[in-house]
Amino acid sequence: MVPYKMSGSDQPGSGGEKPATDSYYAKGSAELATESALTLLKIQHRLRLTKRSDRLVIVLVGLPGRGKSFVARKLQNFLTWRGTECKVFNVGKYRREVAIGSCDSNFFDSKNEAAIEARQKAASLAMEDMLRWLDNNEGSGTATPSSGALRKAKDRIGIFDATNSTKSRRNWILEQCTCRVKRAGKPIGVVFV
Repeated sequence: MVPYKMSGSDQPGSGGEKPATDSYYAKGSAELATESALTLLKIQHRLRLTKRSDRLVIVLVGLPGRGKSFVARKLQNFLTWRGTECKVFNVGKYRREVAIGSCDSNFFDSKNEAAIEARQKAASLAMEDMLRWLDNNEGSGTATPSSGALRKAKDRIGIFDATNSTKSRRNWILEQCTCRVKRAGKPIGVVFV
C-alpha cells in the first residue's frame, strides 16, 4: 500500500489553504442558518404533526439490559442543558418499591398473574407521577419584578423508562397520555423510541 503524500498546496503553512468562508463546513452552517421556502415548509409540517410541544413524553422501548436507562439519563442531561425541564420516570424503581426489594426470575414470568399485576401497578404509579409532574406548572415560569408578568412556561419532557415491549403496554401508555376525557385541556405529545 502506498502512503498518501500531501501535495505542496495541501501542506500546512504552504499558503495553499482556502479561506474559512469557502470551506465545506462554513457553507453547511450558512445554508442551515438561512430560511428557505423548503425549510419553512418542513417546519410547518412539523408544527402540524406536533401542535403543542411544551409537554412531551418520550417512551423508551426495548429488551432488558439494552441501555434504555443509560439513554434516558443522557437525554435528561442534554435536555436540561438546553433549558428544558426533564425528568426520568424509571418503572424499575417503582417496581422495587411495589415488590419490596429485588425480584427473582419468577417475577418476570408471563404466567405469574400476581407478578403481572405488580408490574402493571408499578407502571401505573410511574405514569401517574409523570403526568402529575407534566401538569404541574409550579416553577416552570418566573415573574419579572419590573413587569410582574409571567414569562412563557418552560417546556417539560417526561421520559418513561421501562421495557414497554408489548403492543398492549404501548397502547396503554398512549391511551393514558392522550385520552381526551382524562387529559382534557392538557395536551401531551408522545414519542416512542
